Amino acid sequence: MKRTPHHFSLNILVIMVVFLSGCSAAVVEEDLLSEQTPAAATQAGDELTNGHRFPESGVIYQWAMSAEASSEFSSPEWSAEQAVGAPDSPGCGDYQFSWASAASDSIDTLIVRFPILVYPLEIIIHESFNSDQVTKVEVQDPERLGFYTVLQKNPTQVDRPCPYQLIVPVEGIDFLTNTVRITVDQSQLGLGWNEIDAVQLIGTKGEE
Repeated sequence: MKRTPHHFSLNILVIMVVFLSGCSAAVVEEDLLSEQTPAAATQAGDELTNGHRFPESGVIYQWAMSAEASSEFSSPEWSAEQAVGAPDSPGCGDYQFSWASAASDSIDTLIVRFPILVYPLEIIIHESFNSDQVTKVEVQDPERLGFYTVLQKNPTQVDRPCPYQLIVPVEGIDFLTNTVRITVDQSQLGLGWNEIDAVQLIGTKGEE
C-alpha cells in the first residue's frame, strides 16, 4: 500500500513520543545516581555531625587539612589522605573513602593537622567501619613538640549503627594546637579494620 502524508505524519509522531519517553527515563536515572554520590552524603553529614554545640562566640569548627599514618592499606584508596576534609563515606562499610591500616589486626597511628591553631575544646572522630577500636587520642604542643593524652581507653565493640562519632571532650590543655594523633588497637577484639573517615577539631583562638 502506498504511504500517504497522513501515515507519514502519524509515524513521525509515534517516533517522537518514543524518543521523548526515553529521554525522560534517562533524566530520572541520572537524578537517582546523583543522590547516591559521596558528595551528597557529605552535605547531609555536615548538618548532622557539626553540631555547633558550643554557643559562645569565637569557637572554630575545622576539618583536617593533611594526614599521615604509621601504615596504609593502599594509596590513594584507604590512605591517610582519605581522613582529610569532611566525612565522605556513603555509609557504614569498608569504603575506600576512609583511612585503613595495612593490617587488620595491628596497632597503628593516624596524625591529622588542621589549618588553625586553637585551644582545643573537643575532638570528633568519624569512624565508618568496625568502630570503636580507638585507644588513645593526643594533641601536640607545637613549641615543645610533645604529645599530650586527652583520651586513653580500651577498644570497644560498638553495637550502634555507624558512621560512628567518637566525641572526645578536651580539658586542661593550655596551649594552642593544630595536630591530633589517634591510636587504633585492632589486635584485641578480632573485628578487623577500624576505618576513620574524618576528624574534626573544635576550639577557640583565645585572645588576639
